[in-house]
Amino acid sequence: MNPHKYLPVSEKEYQEELSSLSLKSADDLFRCIPEALRGNTTTSLRSPMSEMEIREHFRPGVEKIQHTFIGGNGHTHYIPSIIGPLISRGEFLTAYTPYQPEISQGTLQAMFEYQSMMATLMGVEISNASLYDGSTAMLEACYMAQRITGKSSILFSEQIHPEYIETMRTYSEGGIFQFDFVSADASGRIDVQKLSGKISDNTAALVVQTPNFSGIIEDLTALKKILEAKGILLIAVITEAMSLALVKSPGACGADIVCGEAQSFGVPLSYGGPWLGFLGASPAFMRNMPGRLIGEAKDANGERAFVVTLATREQHIRREKATSNICTNQGLMALRAAIYLSVMGKHGIRRAAERCARFAAYGRKKASSIAGVQVIFSSSPIFNEFVIETKKDANEVFEHCVEKFGIAPGSVIGKNRLHVSFHEMHSKEIVDRWAEALASA
Repeated sequence: MNPHKYLPVSEKEYQEELSSLSLKSADDLFRCIPEALRGNTTTSLRSPMSEMEIREHFRPGVEKIQHTFIGGNGHTHYIPSIIGPLISRGEFLTAYTPYQPEISQGTLQAMFEYQSMMATLMGVEISNASLYDGSTAMLEACYMAQRITGKSSILFSEQIHPEYIETMRTYSEGGIFQFDFVSADASGRIDVQKLSGKISDNTAALVVQTPNFSGIIEDLTALKKILEAKGILLIAVITEAMSLALVKSPGACGADIVCGEAQSFGVPLSYGGPWLGFLGASPAFMRNMPGRLIGEAKDANGERAFVVTLATREQHIRREKATSNICTNQGLMALRAAIYLSVMGKHGIRRAAERCARFAAYGRKKASSIAGVQVIFSSSPIFNEFVIETKKDANEVFEHCVEKFGIAPGSVIGKNRLHVSFHEMHSKEIVDRWAEALASA
């Protein structure tokens, strides 16, 4: 079975086809067969399956890992089959925003639509046309904060993904900015009292991941109240973009800059990538944003047209005025995200996010009842991830679950800790099986 096969027929198309054939129903196609010879298949055939169910039905049963609960940085989500054929068209097979935009209207429109949908999800007015990945998008947001405020010190929550922190340390080695960390309180959220003690006159921004590395949803509104009076920017980092479809948007909570990783939107995991960084902010910060902005305009004939409105990279303007030295973008992955969001629609992506949250809540309840397993920050709000602590070595637990149950129970993030993630393709039965595997281990 070709996983990229996509043969949809909407009700409108169905009726149009019947009308063109002068038929009232599909049954009329078989009117040449005597009625006595026609069988009633409704009693012998099962009801139609969804695309996800069809994929599961044809999936080989010999795979060592049947179900995965691994998350943290890179998430498993349903990818509509239509993305494969569309993304493979020759017109789209490039990672670049075109240098001759006037002859690339299709690509520019796709990027414009991507920006529009991402800005809505982030709760901001402006989104750029993609960056390398979430970690570098976070660093670009920090550079923005420096340029906007004229200050050089950045505060980071300790609950930001360790790989993002590692990237930040690499970038900051040249002394571009100073940084410090703010630890979490007993709830797993950033400690507001310790935050107040870390703020100085040279603080440009506070960087907070939400949901954070422990899966806890941060209270951005409360943080914004503390920072606003001191002229400090709030940067919200999102590593699980699916949360934007359910949790109140960072922009609506007061975040000045929203950035992160959009891999969850139709981008498949493949041994370390590809990734899709995103970044959005208010129009006041537009000229400090990295990358490109695609805008809608009119051509000489008054027709709708799309243009590269702003490109602040060093190849387009004088180097000293450039906001970034990024030399390409993730245009192909941004196109995947645009197709994904268009196909899912605002209701579809909401339902997918609700399933993620529902299975995570159910999984956390199941894990809490397993002897030898402790849920970290068990009463704090989560979206689709949380951390568990095991009495046995986490690697041993992982190997047992894989060998005996065909389940990858989570990401090993410490000697006795697993980072667990749930997605919309799980079911109650699969989560029960995961809990059974953990209990067995």
